[in-house]
Order: sequence, then structure tokens, then C-alpha cells
Amino acid sequence: MKHYINNILFLALFVSLVSCGGNSRELSEEEVEVSETLKTKFSSADNLIYESDTLLAATEVLDYYKERDFSPIWITKTGFTENGDIMFDLVHNSRDHGLMPEMFAFEQLTKASESDIQDAEMILSNAFMLFVTHVDAGCIDTTTMSYVWKKDLIDFDLAEELDRVANGENPEDVIKEHQPDFWEYEQLQAGLAKFLDEYELDSNRYDIPAFKEDSVLCYQEAHKALMGHKFIDSTVTTQDSAFIDQLKVFQKVNGLLDDAIVGKWTGRALNKSNEDRFYSAALSLEKWRWKEEWPETYMRVNVPEFTLYFVDSNEVKRKHRVVVGAYATQTPEFHATMKTMVTNPFWHVPYSISSTEILYGAKKDTGYFAKKGYKLFQNGERVDPKTVDWSSVGQNSFRYKVRQDGGGGNSLGRIKFLFPNEHFVFVHDTPSKRLFQNDVRAYSHGCVRLHQPFDLAEAILIADGNEMVRDTLDSLVVRGNQRVLELKDPFEVYIEYFTATGDSSGNVIFHPDIYGRDEKFITNTFRKFN
Repeated sequence: MKHYINNILFLALFVSLVSCGGNSRELSEEEVEVSETLKTKFSSADNLIYESDTLLAATEVLDYYKERDFSPIWITKTGFTENGDIMFDLVHNSRDHGLMPEMFAFEQLTKASESDIQDAEMILSNAFMLFVTHVDAGCIDTTTMSYVWKKDLIDFDLAEELDRVANGENPEDVIKEHQPDFWEYEQLQAGLAKFLDEYELDSNRYDIPAFKEDSVLCYQEAHKALMGHKFIDSTVTTQDSAFIDQLKVFQKVNGLLDDAIVGKWTGRALNKSNEDRFYSAALSLEKWRWKEEWPETYMRVNVPEFTLYFVDSNEVKRKHRVVVGAYATQTPEFHATMKTMVTNPFWHVPYSISSTEILYGAKKDTGYFAKKGYKLFQNGERVDPKTVDWSSVGQNSFRYKVRQDGGGGNSLGRIKFLFPNEHFVFVHDTPSKRLFQNDVRAYSHGCVRLHQPFDLAEAILIADGNEMVRDTLDSLVVRGNQRVLELKDPFEVYIEYFTATGDSSGNVIFHPDIYGRDEKFITNTFRKFN
């Protein structure tokens, strides 16, 4: 008889374990009671509709619970488990990760936590599945620019990850395992969390007049904006040193020169709300999630930051100011492979420039070519510009090629860095050094002009194990020799567009959306959740 009873107990335990699928722990008496309540209430996905909204992962959530006999993860009979509290807080503070509580039905979750705890169980599992997917693969479809659940792009099993939480693991730890491990992402995410802790997400926008038009009104409106964005309070006046100090802080947060002068770009930054700034950081975090891998050695230009990074062995070796394309001649975003450097390069002038700017100069002055060091060619043969009737040549009838020889006055400067691409964009030196002093540097025809280019060249040669030393490189340049330097180990180059970055001190820095590329993504995604 005793043997028979033992078999019955063993069978009951076995059934209990099997019914819980991947959740192998034995349920307590209270959990069994909760699971029976859940089983009765959620017989179909129709029961997972809240205020006319079906949970995005309703089918997956219901399948999960059916497989595991509705074993609870997040709730007890009267409230949340410890992991339930953690997951609730993760959803509540999801902006820290560049996401939004509304993506996870937070309003419905709050109501359920107060009145119907069984609903909270399902809403939290839905939130977990979405959250872990969003930080892994992103939440924006790059084709339609709309919010989506990228469940088909992940390489892990959602049910297995939820099982880990059911078996006692911290949901925050499980989710963090899936976010990008790039240092750039980690710094930005930490900086955004700090920003959200220090400043309220106001939606106030302002119209700051130009300083040259009305300096007094300009600073009065700047004061209103700083107060509205919670950088100062009502006790601070425009005459106080605290106003100037916080104006400088605001400028630094927005990637601008902290000179307390309300110029064009400071005015534009003041016009934006902190909510706008959050969207900028959220989109930048999203872009990092689109990356599948990141090499140990690479060169990266972040266009809105006007900065080039050279990273070797996962360490930033060089950081340089750059000048990028003007609004009319924007620097594109692309990925290529860095293969060569050229000292004293020729500049083969693009047709878009030669048929417009150079043609205009030639029409005004026949000596224009000689002054600029340009040479004119037609069908491969050198042509004397003074023999051309420029009055009869138009933009659509310009049948020439223009080259500028190497040298100090060359538009490409003394060295260029080549990574073949369809846009014919590259990084190069420039004789126009003064532009590097500006905080917003969008002036070029699309290529990237580089500050202190020989320091970068030296770092690249060292990383490449090249025998050429800096002295040899400098002597080549001084003598005016054109030399093509082939890299033994070509590396990847990324020209990118991130309007928010994080620094090593845990701060987020916002950069101007100089080409207006962010708004199309933000409008179709994040703004729709407000």
C-alpha cells in the first residue's frame, strides 16, 4: 500500500513538472490556485484585449501559458512577486533605454495592478517579450519607418528567456544580456538615464529671435526656454551668473561651444523641447541595435557630431574634428573599406562642381584656372582655358574634366584617405583650417575634411604595422611627392548619422539634426505613443 501511495505521489510530481514545460520548479499551493484562476480567465487571445487594443504578443503569450499550465511568473493572489515589481519598474522607466512605457501597455498595466492582478500577469509577459526583442533587434522598420515587433529577426527563443525568469532569474539581467555590448551604446544609454533623472521631459517649444535683431529680447526668450526646459527656476534672472552658467551647461549638453552667446545654433537648440531631445537619443540607441557586429579596428565619422574616431583593438586611438557636407551637398551614410592613403593628391573635380562653381568662375575671369591651380581636359587632352569661349558653355553643355594638382593650395590638402564607394566620398586634409574652430561644421561638398590629418595617418600606419614613420611621411609631403600608401590590413569605415552620443563621464550630448533626417523616423514611431 505504501509503495502504491509513493507511486501516486511521484506521478503527481511528474505531471506537475511536465505541465510547466520549461519551468521546472514545483509550484506552491498559492501558485497552483493563481494558475487555475489564470487558466479560467484566459481561454483565448480575445481575453487579451485592453481598451480595444490587443496585446502585440497576445498569441505568443497565450501559447506560452497554455504550454506551462498557466503557471504564474509575476503575480501572487494579491500583488506582484519580486520579479513582478522589477518588470513593472522596467516598463515604467523604459525611457532610460530609449523606449516608451506606452509600447508595453503601461496604462493598462497600472490599472490592472490596482484592480485586476490577473491581467497584469499577461501584460507583463507581453512587455517582457517585446522589451527583450526591442533591445536586441530594435523596434523600427527602416523601410516603412514605423514601430514594429521584430520577433522574426531575433536568434533566441522568447519562451526560453521567459522560462529563465519563471525559474527565478532577474528579468532586468536577462534583458540586458540582449542589448548591444558596444561601448558607444552603453555610454549613450547611461547618459540618457542620467539626463532623464536630472531634467523633466517638457514639450515646450520657443521662438528665440536672432541676437543681431534684438539682443535684449533674444536673452529674455532664452531665459524662458531655459526655465521651461528645467535648467533654471524662476528665482534666476538674466542678470544672475547662474543664468550664464546654466546657458553654458545647456550648450555643452547640446554639443555646442559653451560661450553663453545665443547664436543661430544655440537658438535652435533652445527652441526644441526636452521631449525632442529624448526622441533624438531614443533613435540613436535604436540605430545601434540595427548593428549585428562591430570590428575591433575601424574608422567612424558621426556626421551631426562633426567628429571622426579611429579605433584599434577596441580602443579609441584618435578623435578628430571634421567638416561635413552642407545641407545642399549632404554627406551620405554608408559603409566601406579603408585601403589606401595618398600624399599630395590630385583633385579630380566632380562634374557637379566643375559644371557650376568652376564654370561660373571661368565666365567671370579667364585667369580663374591659373589662380586656383586647375587644369582643363577634354577627351584626355589638356586644353588651354583661354582658348575656350566660356560665354557659349552652359551647365548642361560642359564637356570638360577639371583637375587640381597636389600641393598646399589643393582643395584636398596634403593627404587623403581612400575607401572606395559609390558616392565618391572620402576623408581628406584641407587648406581651410579656420572652419575647424566652429562648433557646427557643415560646409563641404559632401566629402569629410579632417583636422590634424597627419596625426590620424600616423596612428593608422602604426596600427597597420607599416614601416613608414612619421618623419618619412612628413618629408614626402614637404617635397610635394605624390605617394600611394597601401594598407596591409584594410579596415572598415562607417559614415553615420547619430544625433545623440554619450561621453565617458556618463553624460548624453545632443547634436543638431543638420539634415533633418531624424524627424521622419521620430514622427512615425515615438511621437505616436504620446
